[in-house]
Amino acid sequence: MKKVSNIVLTVVLLLLVVAGWLCAMVQITTLASYHSWFTAGELFAWITANPYESGDIAAYCLHYVWYWWLLCTIVYALVGMLVVWLLRKEKCKCFVISVLLCVLSLVPFLLPDLAHSLLHEGGCVGQHIDDIKQYRNDNRTFAYHAVKVDTLSGQEVYVLAIGESVRYRNWALNGEYCRQTTPRLQEQSNLVLYSDYYANATLTQYALPMLLTATPPESFAAHFQRKTVAAAFAETGFRTALVSHRAQLMNNGWHDYLACDFDTLVWVEHDSLIAPTLLQLTATGDNWFVLTHYLGNHMFYTNCPDDCLQWRPDYNADSRAKSDSLFLNAYDNSLLYTDRMLSEAIRILEQTHAVSAWLFVSDHGEYIDKRVSGHGYTYHPTKEEYHVPLMVWYSNAYKDAYPRKVSNMVQHKDMPFSADCVWGSLLDMANIRVKEDVQSSIFADSVEWSKRTLLLPDGESIMKLD
Repeated sequence: MKKVSNIVLTVVLLLLVVAGWLCAMVQITTLASYHSWFTAGELFAWITANPYESGDIAAYCLHYVWYWWLLCTIVYALVGMLVVWLLRKEKCKCFVISVLLCVLSLVPFLLPDLAHSLLHEGGCVGQHIDDIKQYRNDNRTFAYHAVKVDTLSGQEVYVLAIGESVRYRNWALNGEYCRQTTPRLQEQSNLVLYSDYYANATLTQYALPMLLTATPPESFAAHFQRKTVAAAFAETGFRTALVSHRAQLMNNGWHDYLACDFDTLVWVEHDSLIAPTLLQLTATGDNWFVLTHYLGNHMFYTNCPDDCLQWRPDYNADSRAKSDSLFLNAYDNSLLYTDRMLSEAIRILEQTHAVSAWLFVSDHGEYIDKRVSGHGYTYHPTKEEYHVPLMVWYSNAYKDAYPRKVSNMVQHKDMPFSADCVWGSLLDMANIRVKEDVQSSIFADSVEWSKRTLLLPDGESIMKLD
């Protein structure tokens, strides 16, 4: 009996050591990689991430913190062996020492503030997952009661293009960046870039639902009771399609509820296949609302072919090089490829000769320095993480049909906007009205300015931006 008790005690204490090791590995990774404690946003990102994103992040962490992982593993292995050795002596003093060792291995994670923080973070994630599971029941009877104000004689095509991690600062179309990261878009006519647009979150899993449902950061959970903007277009007779890179959010099993309102779903293996798919859809002659969702500049910028490696050394191609610009060069190279993909989509729309308009926005931006690259892992985000491009392209046929909208949209290009305006702008762009009050639209005659806010990684806290 005594032998069985010793075995049980040994197992319990070793489990405590393993728990301490796991906690230490997580905290070491976040502190070394992102200079912050573990957050709900990071926890939720890992839980809901697709294999592509998880693999990319794991590879990055292995590259930069593997030696900390090794050191941590060695230390905890030694603690575990010492505990077993002490318990085998079957002395009271050795028993006390072994218990103290196990407690000490968990001390950093048993401190009141940190323990409370971890429990709170876990609770936020758990609530979010429960809300996702309940989504289909919560909005089953929801309707926008949308009405198309006019009827045009020709085909209409409206596209919402969502990019990934594009920060305004590196977008050469702004006329200020020293590198030509957008050479093709800069040659495009009828394209308007907004200079003062802010995202409403620094994590895709929060930014995207708010973009598609007109939900402000202060009431993020309310988006579960609404349908996406695609439902409003469908109510007015438009066919709707989602064309997305397979690794993006709405195909990851957790957020696929956001894809429910689209008639047609197309998952592609690469961003280069999005424009050809758009061509196939518009060739039907039907009126379309299409959401194109790009992998774009997702860290760590592997979505970039060799012919776009203009700035070297590149993190992905020259990772052994010693340079503070490894991440920056890789990021700008990926922007060059995004420029190509977006320009190709615009070219497709031009060929349709339809009344068409295209609105591009990035879900969030990116923070880059010589050792860290990413977004959404801190409660003190930099401006580069939320100051992102908002762009609108319109066809000549659209300008002929809606000259006043085009004039208004151009006049407003330097006004302060946030993601709250996207939903209303998409409806206004197509001359669709709904019964509820619409947030500000860039196409409206006048715009009511409101203070901008940002939803932080726990999905609850709000940061004031103005």
